[in-house]
Amino acid sequence: MVLEANNLIWNKRLYKQWFKSRPLNLKWMLLVILVFPFFAATWEMKKSSGFSPLQVLGLLVFGFAIMSNMQKRIKTKKLIATFYIFLFLLFFNLLLVLTFEQSIAQFGDTIRTMLPFVLFFYFRKNINSLIDIEGFLITFLVASIFPIATLYYEILFDPIREVYNTESRGGGLRLSGFYADLFGYMSHLICGFICYCYFFIKYLDRKKKSFFFKQFGFLIILLITLVGIYNLRHQASWAVSLTLVLTFVYFVRKKVAPYQLISFVIIMIGVGAYFYIEIFNELFAKDIQVYEGDARDSAALNGRVWIWERYFAIWESFNVISQWLGAGFAQHLKSRVMMSGGMHSDYVRLFFSTGIVGAICYLTFLIYLIKNAIKVKITQLKYLMLATVLVLILYGISSLPMLASGAMMYFIVAIISQTNKRNLC
Repeated sequence: MVLEANNLIWNKRLYKQWFKSRPLNLKWMLLVILVFPFFAATWEMKKSSGFSPLQVLGLLVFGFAIMSNMQKRIKTKKLIATFYIFLFLLFFNLLLVLTFEQSIAQFGDTIRTMLPFVLFFYFRKNINSLIDIEGFLITFLVASIFPIATLYYEILFDPIREVYNTESRGGGLRLSGFYADLFGYMSHLICGFICYCYFFIKYLDRKKKSFFFKQFGFLIILLITLVGIYNLRHQASWAVSLTLVLTFVYFVRKKVAPYQLISFVIIMIGVGAYFYIEIFNELFAKDIQVYEGDARDSAALNGRVWIWERYFAIWESFNVISQWLGAGFAQHLKSRVMMSGGMHSDYVRLFFSTGIVGAICYLTFLIYLIKNAIKVKITQLKYLMLATVLVLILYGISSLPMLASGAMMYFIVAIISQTNKRNLC
């Protein structure tokens, strides 16, 4: 199956055949990926009706994924034990907080927090070949057409919503269009770029290939990605995007002609220079002030450090069991907040949610993902796995890739769920 995928050249007709031939257990998820950008655009309906179609979709996905996991039994290689310990602690703490809060809002938060891990096992059972992985990537690229087209409408013509950053965050207009936040766009820019790089590496050795998979085509895709990221004015996304491009150049360095490699290096130097001269000082103004001693340390990362210091002070007052096993054991009024997206960091959120033990287990799982990604023998698949894990790790510092990142969460979970599968290595 791996050999077949390596020789496969995707086109519109082939994709339709592949899509139609997929079992229902996978096909419904592919449809979810395709319609997700449109459902995500309905988030404002929550203000008037109390819920949005996006929330309904999320609940349905959770339910169908649970049923699929229960019905479909496929033998897969076991994961490390620490991952299961982490999941148990997370689930148990969520139950404790739900019992303490006894509210519909907390029930929704519980479902949303567990959804990525339910989907992890769903994708692990329903994607079992390189062809299905590639089909999923193409599905994601198709789904990205609407949000990226909308983003460029805002860039070239007129903003849909005017949301401005404060001066301390670089100022300027931040685009988010129909979406709740910039991740409605960013998820498709970042993950779409990873998808593109996968196919670029795959088709690199082919003499006959589409214009978009040639050197000038790469430059166009790179510009679309970076111009989009520039207009979204998000610190973490610059670090992520530059890391992805550097990783890409590393992977193609031995497979391209010397002049092509030099061209890629020149492009990277140009992008890096532009970022440092035109963007860095403006976008990271507050962090520079902290570094130079002109602002308090708590102002770093756009004030996130202040939030973390505040809740770590509460955590320090918890008993030993709550500190080691999770904030849910404390039955504290702030436990819900500490385990929510209000922490603006997956590491901090999951640390509070599962305690010291769970946090260590989660970190070991991330290391496990990196090790397995490095072991992959197929070059484009290795890039895909490693790039996705890097996105998860880097965004987790000051964002919520496993909670509030829109379509990015689906993409990350789908790819990392393939870790340690022998038929893909």
